[in-house]
Amino acid sequence: MRESSASVFDFLAKDVSATGSFHSRKSGVSAADGEVLCAIDAAGQPTVLVPIGASKNGPLNWASKSLSMQTTELAVDGVQRPFVILRCIEPKLHHQFGLLADDVLDAIAQAPQGAAKAVSATLDRWRNLFESERGSLLGAEQLAGIMAELSVLHELVKSHGPYALSAWQGPNGNRHDFVFSDCAVEVKATTNHNNMVVTIHGGRQLAAPDQGGLYLRAFQLERTPNGISVPDKVKEVIALGVSRLDLLTVLSGANYSDADSSAYERLRFSTLSENSYLVDANFPRITADTLVPAGTIERLGNIAYSVDLGHMETANLDLSGVSMASGGQD
Repeated sequence: MRESSASVFDFLAKDVSATGSFHSRKSGVSAADGEVLCAIDAAGQPTVLVPIGASKNGPLNWASKSLSMQTTELAVDGVQRPFVILRCIEPKLHHQFGLLADDVLDAIAQAPQGAAKAVSATLDRWRNLFESERGSLLGAEQLAGIMAELSVLHELVKSHGPYALSAWQGPNGNRHDFVFSDCAVEVKATTNHNNMVVTIHGGRQLAAPDQGGLYLRAFQLERTPNGISVPDKVKEVIALGVSRLDLLTVLSGANYSDADSSAYERLRFSTLSENSYLVDANFPRITADTLVPAGTIERLGNIAYSVDLGHMETANLDLSGVSMASGGQD
């Protein structure tokens, strides 16, 4: 298996070359005009060097606040040869650039005769993620919630394949975290050691889906130095075949940025308990159907309440048996 571009860039960064040159290493992927290289430039910026033939469209010179791409000639074995040079110019996005570079290499491996087009097409798909504004760092409770949802996603992908990502609709604004054609699942996490109390936000979160029943999957997590971080879990899901870009795009909807992964790696969790509950008429909840008179929910704002799951009856939720919805949108 090919080594990740991020790890190659980290290795090369330990020995930055002299001004004007690159410290490079073969990527293991060849374009029609030669080996693609992973490199670090004189400023310590991670770079992908893609050899190309004579450009029919003239030289390329494009840059944004985070990335740049240009065509230029580099000396290889004493001979000047044209290259497409894709580099990350924002230090905080170097790790994320490693994932982009992996996708670039995959695209070139599939179409070595059209290496330049492969680079441009891959960059076009990733550009919005690189240019989006980053918010403040997420706290431990927010990361615990994302860890819980990623754990459910991981279980789904193992059973249903990479397409299971389409069921994760919470970060896209759906009222439920996971939507299937026969049910929906809301995921909650708590880091409280003493009890299984989860917080419900709004009057729609535990409202019944349009089709099938609603389940609550609850995780009791513990912060521990020997646990798993959210960046670790992201890598596990990607290793199962989920698109890097698609997963990071969904995570951005939850205000998670891969650019902050180095900070998040220090927050690690272990699962103390994990249970599922059927949200039916016997489940304590605040929804439009449980409030009287009718329409009361529309006149209430900032609804948030806690539910103690400690003595409630659990349900058997087998995620391998759920039916994937075609769209998943609410």
